[in-house]
Amino acid sequence: MNSLFSLIHSLSPSEKRYFKLFTQRQVQHKNTNYAKLFDAINEQEVYDENALLKKFKKETFAKQFGVAKNYLFNMILSCMQQYNEENFIEWKIRNMFLQVKILASKGLDAEAEKLIVKTKELAWQYELYYVIADIVILEKYLFGNLRIGEPTIESYMTIEKEEAQASEIANTHQQIGNVWHYLTLLELEIGVLPQNVIKQRADIYVNAYNMKQEPPVSYNAKFRYYSTWSLYYNLINDQQRNYECCKKGVLIREEQIEHQPLLNMDPLASYYNFLLSCEKADRWDEFELYLNKIYTFNAPTIEVNIRRMHNYCWCGLMYFLYQKEYEKAYSIVDEYKQFFIDKKLTFRKDFKIYIEACCGLVCLFLGKYQEAINWWTDILNKSIPQVELRTQASMRLYLVMLHYDENNIEIIEYVSKQAKKYLEQIAIYHEPEKLFLKQINDIVNTIDKKERKTKFASLHQQLSQMQLTISGNAINKFIIDWVKLKT
Repeated sequence: MNSLFSLIHSLSPSEKRYFKLFTQRQVQHKNTNYAKLFDAINEQEVYDENALLKKFKKETFAKQFGVAKNYLFNMILSCMQQYNEENFIEWKIRNMFLQVKILASKGLDAEAEKLIVKTKELAWQYELYYVIADIVILEKYLFGNLRIGEPTIESYMTIEKEEAQASEIANTHQQIGNVWHYLTLLELEIGVLPQNVIKQRADIYVNAYNMKQEPPVSYNAKFRYYSTWSLYYNLINDQQRNYECCKKGVLIREEQIEHQPLLNMDPLASYYNFLLSCEKADRWDEFELYLNKIYTFNAPTIEVNIRRMHNYCWCGLMYFLYQKEYEKAYSIVDEYKQFFIDKKLTFRKDFKIYIEACCGLVCLFLGKYQEAINWWTDILNKSIPQVELRTQASMRLYLVMLHYDENNIEIIEYVSKQAKKYLEQIAIYHEPEKLFLKQINDIVNTIDKKERKTKFASLHQQLSQMQLTISGNAINKFIIDWVKLKT
């Protein structure tokens, strides 16, 4: 996707209105042409440079179209810098700090002191501890030169205490963040390292200094604390505690948005992680509430709207497949197709793989076999992406199920061998997967229908009794549900 197109379509409606005002302030005639180019690209659903060249063939800038696009790109960045200075609280606080420096440099110490107090109040509210550190350095300089404050030890101790507190909170957040990053990288080793090694390393990370108790202040530190423990519990497959941490994270984020309204923060990531934890812990009582919160979230930009929709599609498909409400799941398949496929929108590969694997699975359960194959074709036939490996593994088993349902007996053995090969390649070929593929091939060769049902019942019973893990098995509830349908 063209970067200029992406930048323009990432702007919120208010940012686009601001750009119109920005261009109106430009007196040069050439800038009115750039406003026209902005509008033309904004109206496109898919970037089409040939259409733009045809539209502007009489304009002089069309002769150096690459230069024109680069100029417009930089103009938008300059405009957004001004917009952020006027509309984002962090920019406002930083500008207030710069104003303090100006006042101090002009000898207006009383005015600088008043603005220091206001700036620190906002910085504390919005947890900009690095700004507090900068302000205190200037405050200590002015205090030390007897330009502001009461020249007493008590006054200085108050400043020192505030500086230490800001530093401690920032340091705690940083340390928790380090643990979070180490666990995130460790998560990539699932399927590569043995599970006991994963747990040993995870234990070392969470035994670091600031993971013993919830931070007493700072929404950001608290949220990162529970996100980090969520990662840990997911790594060691303690899904009930993972659910509890994700729920705590959702509540913290919602409270933060309420108390820090000018941060322009959205809760989509915390909602999404919470819904995934609901699945893993088999806790569904609040699922539809938070799924609806994702769906009805008022996305301010196209980027956020894309994130909103792929989160909704992922979680909605998962939920309705679990509930066996296949027609409702198919309505999400339609929404996904209209929003992403028809508009040719690109987004994260892991989300795309999971969603399209589920789209095909929904079609399988509804007997729409060719449509299921269409959803899976790219993932099966293109080079294997190193993301969502478990989903790709499960999809190989879905394909075996599909050919069984279509009675393609002659190719099931071949498809089973291909599935086994892939499962072995990514180290997800364990007892449940071995049992499933072996029994399906045995059932295929069983002529008597009653005997087939008996074998499916035995397979269902055995799979249901096995302990399946989120990260370690391709066999999942959807496959077990399919087996049960055959009994």
